[in-house]
Amino acid sequence: MAYVVSAHKASSVKYAVKSYFLEPENPSLVIAKSNRIEIYTLSTQGLKHAHEFTINGKVSAILSYKPHIGSDTDHLFIVTEECVYFTLSWDRIKNRLCNEILIKDVFDPSLRTTDCGHLSIIDPDYRAIALYLYQGLITIIKIKTGRYQKNSNGTKNKTTNEVFNLRLMELNVITITFLFGCSRPTIAVLYQDSKYAKHLSSYEIIVQSREKRMKEGPLKSRDLDIGSSLLIPLLDSGIIIVGEQTLMYIHPNSEIKSKFIIPIPTVFSSYTTINNNKHILADDYGRIFMLTLSNSYKDSNFMKISQIGITSIASVLVYLPNSYLFIGSHYGDSQLVNIPDCLVLQSFPNISPISDFCFVTREGRNEFIVTCSGAYKDGSLRILRYNVEMNKTLEISNLNGIYGIWGLYLQNEFEYTALVLSFVNETRILKVFHNILNEPEIEEWDNFAIPNAKLPTLVAKNVNNNLFCFISNKSICLIDWKSNLVLKEWIPTADDIITCACLDTEFASVSLTKGKIVVFSLKNMTIVEIGEYKFNYEVSCIDISNNALISVGLWIVPSIHILSIPSMELLLSHSLLGTVIPRSICIVSLASMNKPVILVGMGDGTLLSYGLDGLDKGILIDQKTTTIGTLPINLSKFITPIGMNVFAISDRSIIIYGSSGKLSFSSINLKEINCMSSFISSIFSSTIVVVSENIIKIGSIDSLQQLQIQTIPLGELPRRICYHDKQKVFGVLTIKLSLEASNGNEVQTSYLKILDVTSFDVLDSFQLELNECVQCITSVTIDNQDIFVVGTGFSLPEEEESSKGRIILFGVTNKKIWVFSEIQVNDAVYCIGIIDNKIIAGINALVHIYAYDSSLKNFNVIATYRSTTLCLSLAVHGTYVIIGDLMKSVSLLAFINTENGPRLKEVAKDCNPLWMTCVAALDNDLYIGAEAEGNLSLFWKDFNTTFEENKLQIISEIKWGELVNQIKPGTILYSENSIIIPKATFVTVDGSIGIIFTVKREYLEFLVNLQSNMGKIISGIGCLNHSNWRAFCNRRKKSNEPKCFIDGDFVEIFINLDDDIKQKVIDGVDGGIPLLLTVKEVNEIIENFIKFH
Repeated sequence: MAYVVSAHKASSVKYAVKSYFLEPENPSLVIAKSNRIEIYTLSTQGLKHAHEFTINGKVSAILSYKPHIGSDTDHLFIVTEECVYFTLSWDRIKNRLCNEILIKDVFDPSLRTTDCGHLSIIDPDYRAIALYLYQGLITIIKIKTGRYQKNSNGTKNKTTNEVFNLRLMELNVITITFLFGCSRPTIAVLYQDSKYAKHLSSYEIIVQSREKRMKEGPLKSRDLDIGSSLLIPLLDSGIIIVGEQTLMYIHPNSEIKSKFIIPIPTVFSSYTTINNNKHILADDYGRIFMLTLSNSYKDSNFMKISQIGITSIASVLVYLPNSYLFIGSHYGDSQLVNIPDCLVLQSFPNISPISDFCFVTREGRNEFIVTCSGAYKDGSLRILRYNVEMNKTLEISNLNGIYGIWGLYLQNEFEYTALVLSFVNETRILKVFHNILNEPEIEEWDNFAIPNAKLPTLVAKNVNNNLFCFISNKSICLIDWKSNLVLKEWIPTADDIITCACLDTEFASVSLTKGKIVVFSLKNMTIVEIGEYKFNYEVSCIDISNNALISVGLWIVPSIHILSIPSMELLLSHSLLGTVIPRSICIVSLASMNKPVILVGMGDGTLLSYGLDGLDKGILIDQKTTTIGTLPINLSKFITPIGMNVFAISDRSIIIYGSSGKLSFSSINLKEINCMSSFISSIFSSTIVVVSENIIKIGSIDSLQQLQIQTIPLGELPRRICYHDKQKVFGVLTIKLSLEASNGNEVQTSYLKILDVTSFDVLDSFQLELNECVQCITSVTIDNQDIFVVGTGFSLPEEEESSKGRIILFGVTNKKIWVFSEIQVNDAVYCIGIIDNKIIAGINALVHIYAYDSSLKNFNVIATYRSTTLCLSLAVHGTYVIIGDLMKSVSLLAFINTENGPRLKEVAKDCNPLWMTCVAALDNDLYIGAEAEGNLSLFWKDFNTTFEENKLQIISEIKWGELVNQIKPGTILYSENSIIIPKATFVTVDGSIGIIFTVKREYLEFLVNLQSNMGKIISGIGCLNHSNWRAFCNRRKKSNEPKCFIDGDFVEIFINLDDDIKQKVIDGVDGGIPLLLTVKEVNEIIENFIKFH
């Protein structure tokens, strides 16, 4: 059984509307993202997120209207892809959603769905709503004009409005709209005939109680601009037809017409209205236009259109008060801009559509994900990693030049109330307190006499008996902060200065000139020298650990050394190859790691880590190298709720922590960090203090695993991506769209681009042939040469399907690419992989395995398999190959050696008619596949039985509701003795990223019953049922509930339920099954799941 959960929820915006939903006077922006509705309010600072709710269905249309039932706020009318609709209102007193018209199902499997998607429009006078969901059929919903009647118990009788279907003669509809100022609801229809000509027709809707029909309306026009795509209704009952080359105004008075030639032809995608004379349009290239109308159609300049800016490619436009324009985008970030300047005021990250992704591995673990996101000019790579989010509670500015900071406590080690600041030529101290109004305040501690205040401090710390210890270049001082007296001071000889220093609660250690190390005991309010050691070279860094070890780094001859306290015995010396100097060092025991590690920050931004298991033998083991940045690294230890961690500060800073027994790294959402320290303070609810961009920032870190997104703009469509671990580069396949200056035709050009793993700079690029489209990429090493393998197909203008393609092998040397070899094939190469260091490719219906002949320097087909229709995707697991067929589900192949040579043998297959988009292997006998209608299926092959040996069994099914483009084994999450084990990651066209887990067998029944019980107790918005929403559903099959597949997004809301609802879920009321656990036990299980993402 499987468990699926969102690591990143869908971010594509295709539907949005302005609505007076929350308040009657102030409009809100309502946005639909897949199965989520987000509501934003408008302020002087822009859009502010107000509410968000999840729907058990994928939204396909959203409208706002004013009901005639005495409501002073608007209602929302929502349609889902499952062809159901409902309405919602907002209860301002209780501050919550209310179901109004409950779920109405207009689904009819016998009808053909529309090619243009779901269209929903509302009459300007709020008399009717029209839905175009099925070809040739329009659904009319008559809006009630009276108030709700009350039931006997006083509640509203929320029955549905009158609904009926009317036949539409036009089959290939482009778009529809209601007209203004008509005595009856009147619809204009833009459609295309069988010869691809565009026409306009209109219909009046007659909705008398006995007669429900449509009659021909007042508008009609034939042979319109072939690129006509939008209809803009005007208050005078006229309409503007927006084409690629012309704008056409027509009116019910057939004599009134006006035509305007667009200066630069383009493809318009969406519009919004400012007023009757001003409209904003967006095209497919991200350009924004202002359409201005004069008061008379007879004017020579009745219509004017001009470009006013460039934004993300718009899917929907919403004009808001104060000259704001919201641009909802599917291909790029959604934006809030001002009009008419189109200056971007706010940006809302969107990573859809995701066409591909890859993991970047370090030390055998997936560290972060890079996605191919967006399209056309908004195409980009998105880097997703679990970063650290610092929640800042206080910032102090105007303190430039801080290069050291330390938090100190006065009474309680868990309550820091002082900050020591070290500058180039002085040291200052700040004090935290509550003022007379009991408000937190921070100010300079004027009456505290800092020793050597005109010198920088190297380190400061609390030591025994709550004393302060300060170390500068000139001395070590032990201070009683209560009496403000220096209790003890140690001063080196006149020939020496302190170059490096470190402190523990009981010991101090300093390095002096000429490589001398001295260690002191700080017990009993004294400074007593207990040992020293002399190195041949100057010390570059030093640290003292809790387990009585001193670690040292040296200049001149880069090396690290470990000494014991108090004997000062040299336990280990380790030479660092090269000339780069160690600049920071520490020995630390990280949470979830059984043994301490030694970390070394190098001068070139490289981090070295070692295990100390070999310390008794005088050796360091298990060396690992990680590139943090390009500048010297400074290491600082600090504590969070999960235990000890290390802050590594360079030009890029990260936090190092332990997870599942291994080193883990998380970036932090701060720039230009100079220094940091622990600062545990209840006054500020803080745990750390950081100096970033010359500002002191006090705050807390809630989690070391928060998904952060970084954007690498490409300006073209990123189609596929592959990471080459050995070369530390990405191979990215892109498609660039350009327009020919002579005729305006679109030209697509494909490239392979090589990007650096750290900087993401383009290192090299290769342009493919004319009409050649890139399809797939992988990497391999052949004949000791690192290679990217690219599959392509040719799309010739005179051909409907590709008739040829290439497999091109690009060698990678010194981060440059060159053609190593190529294989000509007779069709497009749809998918590619590596098996036993050989190339396996899906070429139309054929699957070929190619082996390299090093003597002849060419490739030969050594094995072939024919899929049923078309091999759209494949995945390799050991010697097994999983094939995803375009129409015929999944097949399992084995690559075997026989007497007659290598062979691809079909081991098992699923015979269901599933249109697969991608497949992956989760284990030796477990495979996951996604099909074209948004369903996930888990396949299992029983290798221990001969019964139905050729059959793949579907053991789990669920509807995800979004088209899944790629599934790959592995995640950037790691489990530690968890009920669920992360196995694979998938990405979708709507921008969501999901994680697939397998579930331990002993918890299967519990999770299935928990999900079922919650579905029975929790009433969905619009009364949409969770089981129906997540049940497998395509045109050929409809289940009643998900099969042994747990919806993690749903069961994890158990944590937020009221206690009485939780108890009902556990008790299994309303026909459920008792869970035999307490609320606390179930909470703990779910909290463990949530930690993963």
